[in-house]
Amino acid sequence: MSSNQVLACLVATVLLFVGSEALVRQCSCEEQAQCLADLKVAGVACVDECWSITSELTSKPKELRKCFGGKQDDVENVIDCFNDKMEGCIPDAKGPMIAPQSIDTIMDAAERKIRSMIEGTMNSGLAGNMDQVVSVAEKYAKCAKQCILKKTADGICLKKYKCEPMMPNEAKAKTLLNKCARFDFKKEGGPLCQCALNAGVKELSSYCSVLSLMGPQH
Repeated sequence: MSSNQVLACLVATVLLFVGSEALVRQCSCEEQAQCLADLKVAGVACVDECWSITSELTSKPKELRKCFGGKQDDVENVIDCFNDKMEGCIPDAKGPMIAPQSIDTIMDAAERKIRSMIEGTMNSGLAGNMDQVVSVAEKYAKCAKQCILKKTADGICLKKYKCEPMMPNEAKAKTLLNKCARFDFKKEGGPLCQCALNAGVKELSSYCSVLSLMGPQH
């Protein structure tokens, strides 16, 4: 999973942050789409804010960033997917009043997915000694989460649009994340790994060749 996809998982979970117990109006689909567009901007800003953490892996963090330059659309694609499949809005702005929505179960689902991806890599027997890479990835994910929560502390939807989308329950959140935050490991893993290695992430030296063999052969 790329750093943008890690961020995308987290961004997609934070559609709002609720601090009030009063009933709120359910967002129209147009309002929800506008709110998610705001989250895309917040997500990109969080990438910029947290990227310095990668200097723990390489003396060339700017070069490493270029490896993910072509994947900048990951954040937007995941959020667009959530917007299409979440079923949290209604057709017009005359929606019913609903209880304040909690992000807890959805955030938990996102964090479990990220943790599962990391543990799956470590338990595959292919990763070798990648403790430092995993440690930095976890720091990046934590930074991204805190950044997004900070930027949505007043509730992007609630403060600006005076409404909230209906949030999916934990089971549906897990299904949405599996559908929306997908990464073709065999196809994309090798080139991404090699790019990161060339950018100074030396811990990947014994890993990239294996990933390349797993990828499509020409």
